[in-house]
Order: sequence, then C-alpha cells, then structure tokens
Amino acid sequence: MAAYLPLLRIEVDHGFYADGRCPGLRWVPSVDTAAWLRASGSVVRESGSALALYGTAQALAIDPAAVLAWQLHAADSDFATATDDPAQRPAELLYLDAGHAVPDVAEGPDASNAPVSRWRLHAGPTVAADDVRPLTWPLVAQALQPAQRRMPPLALLRVPLAALPPSPVVLRLQLAARATVWKYCLHGDWPEPALQVVDLADEAEFDAPVPDRLDNGRPMVAIRSRAPIALSQRSAHRFQLRSRQRSGDKVLVARLPVAAAQFLAREQIGGASRLVSEIHVHR
Repeated sequence: MAAYLPLLRIEVDHGFYADGRCPGLRWVPSVDTAAWLRASGSVVRESGSALALYGTAQALAIDPAAVLAWQLHAADSDFATATDDPAQRPAELLYLDAGHAVPDVAEGPDASNAPVSRWRLHAGPTVAADDVRPLTWPLVAQALQPAQRRMPPLALLRVPLAALPPSPVVLRLQLAARATVWKYCLHGDWPEPALQVVDLADEAEFDAPVPDRLDNGRPMVAIRSRAPIALSQRSAHRFQLRSRQRSGDKVLVARLPVAAAQFLAREQIGGASRLVSEIHVHR
C-alpha cells in the first residue's frame, strides 16, 4: 500500500485571536473537489483553523488540470465583529486563488524535516479590497448553489493543481483584526479635575473628557481614543484613568478594562461615521 504524504495545507491566521489562528472554520468542498478526493484516494483533515490534504505521491498526477475549491465558513461568535472584513456582506465574499499566490516566508522544513514551500494567498500582508468579488462574478456564481447565495460563505478558495509548486505546500490566509475608536464611558460621580486616559506604553492617545448620555438619557462622561485601536482577544494595552493635579497625576483606575469584540456602536466623529467600542466603567 502506497504511503500517504502531506500534499497541501491551507492555514487561516487572524490578528484578533490570542494564538494568531482563526478558530471555528468549516471547509466545504465543491462537488468537483469531493469527486477528485474520492478518485485520488486522498483525505482531508480539518483543525478549525487549517485544512490539510494527504495522499500518495501520485495523487496530484491523476488529473493535473483539476482545480480544488473550498467554501470557507466562519462559526466563531466573535468573528464577525472582530474582523476587518473588506467585503460588503452579503453581496460580496473573499476570493483567493492559489494560482496568484506569492511567496510568504523563506522556505523551511516541516515537523518531519521535509522542505516546505510556503505561499500567501493574497498580495498584501492581509486580505484587502483586491481579494473581494461580488456574488455575481462568473467564477463565484458558478461555485455557489442558490441556497448558498442566500447565506454566502466567508471566502471561496481555489487551488489549481497545475499552479502548485512541488508538495508539500503551505498556503496561508491572513485576516486583520478590526480597529475601532475606544470610548470609555464613566458612570457615577467623578469629581476629580482634568480626567484623562493614559497609555503606559505611550502609543495610543485619548481626547479630553466630554459630557455624554446613555440611550435612556442618564448622564455619563466619555473619553474617546483619537485614532482607532485594534481589537484583541487578549489585549496587551494597559490604560489608566488619571486626574491631572498640581501635585502630580493621581491614578484613579490603575488598569482600565479593554474593548470587547461584541459591543460596537456607530457614531459621527469628525464628520465621518466611525465604529466605536464602548467600555463602561462604574464608580
């Protein structure tokens, strides 16, 4: 019996998640891909963030002109709000073709010390507008059944076997974390003068506090970041709430909570509509 070898691996990374991997992914092969897997005797293994294809050394030669394709669905509860998605859903999706992959990092061995060819499925460091296609685009329209167009996948991945370098091959897809304006909402009595949010790493800056109100009309004090800040599952940011006083800054909250992926709002800031992460601090 011929030995099974790693032929292809597709990895999906994401800047939001602590380990850098995108969890909860589901890979749906096209009808032709499922038929090729059966004909070649190859097998697929999924880990939630990656797909691995195993087969014999002769598997890729059975039909060199074959094009493997998978629909990629995201199931993690944080994914939609934590992702900087360039596609306008549901009319668009990400479309990645291995025929246009670019070298990712210097080639190196895998766990078995075999040489691995590593490629990135998009030209830039993360997926961007150039990687988006409308559902009406011919190759996308052909790949989706009517029911799938009603709930389209995150991405359509296309892998022409003729375009692959010698196996094993690693193809990588990098998604960026969403960046939002962080808005600290201070509830209760804050009588100290000159409130300010300070970044101990001296990277992010925040505007001066302004009076604001909740949807129910209750007053609060709001302090917004001057620029969007990337969301993170385990943020390393350390922000403090301080009062600037003549004798020196007084620390009121030594470590403010960080923004969560779920709590997003939209506000007009500087004449533009911006996504805002509301972070509520009570006293």
